[in-house]
Amino acid sequence: MAGETARTSWLLSSAGRRGSLVNLLKQQPMHGDRSRVIATDRSELSAAGRLADVFEQVPSVRDEAFIPRTLEIARLHDVGVIIPTIDPEIEVYANHRDEFAEQGVDVWVSSPEVSRLGWDKWALYQWLREQGLPTVETFEVSDLPTGALTGAVVAKPRSGSSGIGVVLADSVEALNVANLDESYIIQSRAPGFEVTVDFAVGRDGRVLGIVPRRRIEVRGGEVSKGVTVDYPAVIEVARQVATRLPGAYGALNVQVFYEPSTGELNIIEINPRFGGGYPLAHLAGANFFDALLRDGRGEDISELEWNPGTLLLRYDTEVIVSGFDIRSLDA
Repeated sequence: MAGETARTSWLLSSAGRRGSLVNLLKQQPMHGDRSRVIATDRSELSAAGRLADVFEQVPSVRDEAFIPRTLEIARLHDVGVIIPTIDPEIEVYANHRDEFAEQGVDVWVSSPEVSRLGWDKWALYQWLREQGLPTVETFEVSDLPTGALTGAVVAKPRSGSSGIGVVLADSVEALNVANLDESYIIQSRAPGFEVTVDFAVGRDGRVLGIVPRRRIEVRGGEVSKGVTVDYPAVIEVARQVATRLPGAYGALNVQVFYEPSTGELNIIEINPRFGGGYPLAHLAGANFFDALLRDGRGEDISELEWNPGTLLLRYDTEVIVSGFDIRSLDA
């Protein structure tokens, strides 16, 4: 595996706008003091790709050439670890993890079953109920009994992400269910505020670190303002999720609504990948990259410590590329 060789390159898959991850990885040695960051993306207009040491274009994750091309890039650039970043590629990597392992490449991705729970919100609801973990009442839009939900509700695509297609309403009646696609689910609106909990899980299922962060402001489905918070009840429920997920591995996060006045907790979503807000956990002291590398080498490490009250405030910046061939946009 990656930690057992002299490989020196990280591969950030579907890098997109994840410039913060690229910069953090550049500071994180993989072997000794050596490290390179390879970024891949289907678009040549990836800002994070242009920040990496090497940028390679790949086909769409839905293209059958995606895995062979990524394997080729991994061999070419001495890649030790691949970090997937977007929902559509998680299950693809999970289904091909052994192929990468045969080449000495460690893909930080969970089992296909965990991947499905991250992508399918209805399957996640059923799993949470089976596990006795707290969540809100949820129904498929095609099977919503009359009067089953009262008060504020939220409708969302069963397999959506980044908040796309989410509809909020004060009641089921105001939701206009007849206009919703059959792929939608409808949930009671959870009380309290949202806390996203980043956690890392090693090869043997041991939790390597847990860091909750309160989302103050979100833009495009990704946190733009957030702060690390020490809520013991939230940490405990995230730990239960981390230890019960069948085949969790790498970095994941769970989204929880927390009402401190009553102590009510509701798990809303699981994302089996590095979340867009992970840099906050990292800069608060919880270095998941280092912990997962050391775990891969078989080291016995303590659970990561971190600093509550670490505030993240994001802003826009630019990446400049010289000599860009405008004709590539018309190809």
